[in-house]
Amino acid sequence: MHILDVLKYTYLLWIIIALLSISSSAGFGAPEEYLERVSGALDALQTGGSQEAVIGLKKALGVNANDPLAHVAMGFALMCGNRLDDAAAEFGIAQGMDKKCAQAIYGKGLVYLSKRQFSKAAACFADAQTKNSEINASGAIAYVKSIVSGSYSNTPDTEDQAAQAMNAIWLMSQGRHSDALAVWSDLQSKVTGSPFGERLGCSMTFLRSGPVATPNWPIKPAELHQASAPVGVSNLPTVSGIISLRADLRKARSVIMVSFFVDDRLVGITNNPPFTYSWDTTDVANGTHTVKIQGMDDVGSIVSEKTMGVAVKNIVASPEPKNIDPAESAKLWDRLWGMMVLKPSRAAINYNLAQCAMKIRKEDISLAALERAIAADPEYLDSVDQLSRLKASSGTEAKLFEVQTSKKLIALSFDDGPKKDTAKLLDVLKAKGVKATFFVVGKQVAAFPDVLKRMSAEGHDIQNHTYNHRALEYLSTEEIQREVAACAVMVRSITGHGTSFLRPPGAHAGKKLPAVMKQFGMQAVYWSTNCAGEEGTNRQKMQNYVVATARPGGIILMHNFEGVTFQALPGIIDALRKRGYEFVTIADMVRIAK
Repeated sequence: MHILDVLKYTYLLWIIIALLSISSSAGFGAPEEYLERVSGALDALQTGGSQEAVIGLKKALGVNANDPLAHVAMGFALMCGNRLDDAAAEFGIAQGMDKKCAQAIYGKGLVYLSKRQFSKAAACFADAQTKNSEINASGAIAYVKSIVSGSYSNTPDTEDQAAQAMNAIWLMSQGRHSDALAVWSDLQSKVTGSPFGERLGCSMTFLRSGPVATPNWPIKPAELHQASAPVGVSNLPTVSGIISLRADLRKARSVIMVSFFVDDRLVGITNNPPFTYSWDTTDVANGTHTVKIQGMDDVGSIVSEKTMGVAVKNIVASPEPKNIDPAESAKLWDRLWGMMVLKPSRAAINYNLAQCAMKIRKEDISLAALERAIAADPEYLDSVDQLSRLKASSGTEAKLFEVQTSKKLIALSFDDGPKKDTAKLLDVLKAKGVKATFFVVGKQVAAFPDVLKRMSAEGHDIQNHTYNHRALEYLSTEEIQREVAACAVMVRSITGHGTSFLRPPGAHAGKKLPAVMKQFGMQAVYWSTNCAGEEGTNRQKMQNYVVATARPGGIILMHNFEGVTFQALPGIIDALRKRGYEFVTIADMVRIAK
């Protein structure tokens, strides 16, 4: 053989190896990879990442399209993104594979309930429980009946949160508010995670106008799994079973190797004319798919490529998945079911808890519960109005820059914590005997709760800097309410105290904040001395700036944790004390000045 022919075929061999490597990385049915991708998607769902879950499940279905697990998970992820029709399609595919798949039937019930098709929802929930006795859908069935009738009955079930919640409403209707309060408090303790926004998954609102709450996570249409598209609604050719794919080389005579792709996944290679490939369409889910046939010449150049769309429609159930560890699969089914089963929404739990607490005159409990309800959903019934009434007229639309007083009082304030190194600031303040005001960020409190506990224990004033540190000027009223309430919830959950002052992140207040402050019984606090520009300089320059701008009733803004701030703080305290200033918290200064 001529040396050029040897090189040519060696080159082609390397191309085949590379393409096979791509095929392997795409996953030709590797069971471990499939379960890992499903598990990763469930991880994403448990943290609110529905779009990430959809992308992961799309990859899982690329590995194994014949297992109902990934389709049910996909349906649930789509439902959480408010893509109800796409979700129903996925649940339908799963049920087509396994007519006894109770989770798929229950998922269809969730879709019907979201659409307020109550009779269909109840029928699905009942059918799911019939198909699998281990599926407890009694709470969901009772919920649908109660929503339709407007009345709740005594349905005690300590395992089913839906039944617990409905029993609590029944207790309230009987005037047994202390007993109902105990049930709502127990349910409140079962809601984990960030207080910002509703609980993840599908939850019961107890509102006929919208009986199911799902976090409105955005899912881009381009990321939807292709099987979610309805079959038979386009002019695409419909295929089923095993079909033959063939390269059209009438305009590319130099092709010596052809590759076949389905949804950009390599499924076959051939160098034998007439370059055909038998594609088993049951390896993918029913729905629309893209087939690409690509031809290469003897130097590896692509000289022919054709792409077409097809609608796969297999009328029989897909074959059983092979080599999947049943124990691992069962664990994933359990995790998915734990997310799918209906539970009372965070807003509903806390709103009703607040009503019970008000009935028995426990206003502190009611106040804390209303903050939690608003952090979940500010538009849930009249939560905001009730909070405003509880706070009476303690809120104000006025902005506080300094306190009008002749006394030489001054307040140190620190934004953006707590952080890991905030402890160093606390060490300095403790050594100097100074109490300061910390405007904390809710998500930072969640990350460093022990630092906040120390702040509180050492007598510092802890106030609100919102939950996510977003510019309030660009948010809606509802978003501002949720940001403020969620931070208040985090602070109260650790210190036992609420917040009465708010510092808008970056001073981006906007036109909507003053009204929210009045509703929440709070006041927006700014500063008379802003050290932000000096914190990037040096210790002496920052100290000189603070001392020069200090005045009675002044509020000094610093951040934690900035290296220059930490270095300058002892000197600032000593210098101001020599000038006769007394350090107090903002709350104390306001109270003393009255």
